[in-house]
Amino acid sequence: MEKEIIVTVFGSSRPREGDADYEEARILGRALAKHGFSVCSGGYGGVMEAVSRGAKEAGGKTVGVTADFFKAAKLIPGLMWKCA
Repeated sequence: MEKEIIVTVFGSSRPREGDADYEEARILGRALAKHGFSVCSGGYGGVMEAVSRGAKEAGGKTVGVTADFFKAAKLIPGLMWKCA
């Protein structure tokens, strides 16, 4: 069985699509997935959404680690499985 290597990316939830930080994270997610890495993030918006979105666009696996006390925050729909 081949080992799965997961890279965890930390970042702000504030950047939106089109912002430089968002687009850079999306590129990073694509590059990680293309090189066989799975991507783990906080599972919410901003940089976390972008890196997960980029990985998914490249056919990669994504994992979101969330916290129950962030009840107001929206999870990224369809981009990952949740680990709370």
